[in-house]
Amino acid sequence: MRALFLVLDGLADVSHPELGWRTPLQSARTPCLDRLAGEGCCAIMYPIRPGICPSSEVAHWTMFGYSPAEYPGRTYFHALAAGIPLERGDALYMFNLVRLENRSGGTYVLDGDETSLRKVCGALAEEVVGAAPEGVEVFYMGGIEFIAVVKGGSPHVTSTDPFIHSFAVGEMRAACGWEEDGRTASTLALLRHFVEEATARIGLQEEKGGERLGLIEKWPSLAGEVEAFRSRHGMKAAGVVSTPCFMGMCEALGMRVVRTGDAEAGADLEAKLAVAGELLSGGWEFVFVHTKHADEAAHRGDPTAKAEVIEAMDRALAGAGRLWDDPELIAVVTADHSTPTTRDGRVIHGGDPVPALFHGATVRRDALERFDEVAAAGGGMGQLKGEDVMPLILYLARKAPFFTSW
Repeated sequence: MRALFLVLDGLADVSHPELGWRTPLQSARTPCLDRLAGEGCCAIMYPIRPGICPSSEVAHWTMFGYSPAEYPGRTYFHALAAGIPLERGDALYMFNLVRLENRSGGTYVLDGDETSLRKVCGALAEEVVGAAPEGVEVFYMGGIEFIAVVKGGSPHVTSTDPFIHSFAVGEMRAACGWEEDGRTASTLALLRHFVEEATARIGLQEEKGGERLGLIEKWPSLAGEVEAFRSRHGMKAAGVVSTPCFMGMCEALGMRVVRTGDAEAGADLEAKLAVAGELLSGGWEFVFVHTKHADEAAHRGDPTAKAEVIEAMDRALAGAGRLWDDPELIAVVTADHSTPTTRDGRVIHGGDPVPALFHGATVRRDALERFDEVAAAGGGMGQLKGEDVMPLILYLARKAPFFTSW
């Protein structure tokens, strides 16, 4: 049997008074998802564990069946997607050029017009890239992003990006336990030199543009090899994606990467499901599909608009009816995290559980008739963690080995 793993990024949410204390998913009209729930078995899932607000890539890494110790870092995924030349043992760091302000004894990231900020960053990109010291290569990724590659460096330098802008920018320093490591000390010195030189160069431009800009750093990574998905799980795998992070993650895991997508939620998922159907018919045993529109709608802060996005995606799911009728296909529909539609700067992603739906001829059916965060808690699969996903897929696809001893 084959498997379709569909992740609706940021699908889950919190209850909203303007929706009658329902979530956008509960509020949305989703006849296809409800039909699949009625024909399948649901669960509530914590991608990591209760209360943890995971980033998308960390949640996916766990759901794909890989451990934290194997995680190379998100910057590595972006570098792979961009085709940056790397050697095993290179350390990578993502730098963002942002507006900063000193207050309350710390430095804080200022929110503002992102379009104008991208233009400023584009104009200053050559200065930033040119600030790299010997032993470091810096690549401009567009927008506000730069990747620094430290040849033979260490990934054990702490992030300075606070992510939540009510927190102060952190100090660039060696990670705990790595203070005496020579390679880490050398990497830290190189990165500090880069930031200081780039800041000096940008400062010359600031007098002209009136912008107060600075670099913040995140996602320490290490280039290397990861066991291929097919080797680990015995399934020939492909990913149908549209973002650099998941293009790079799929490449790192040895999946075939198909990049496609659309700016509109329904059209995006429709196009991706069409490609997924072709792959599944063409010999691919595991196809991962990712769409980010629900997450993006949530970050805009309008729960009604997010419900409309969910409805558009449900219509796209209905248009792929032949997939759901395939007796040789296991389909799993879930989310990587909740994204509260709150416009609350203290929260990026939520620590709430997400619904998970298992559909196929080998799935024991439960009594649910709705697919949402609350209904799924009463599903026959119970409560899961992200690490439970692949064992269940392998079992339902009849690819699980017989377990006879520890």
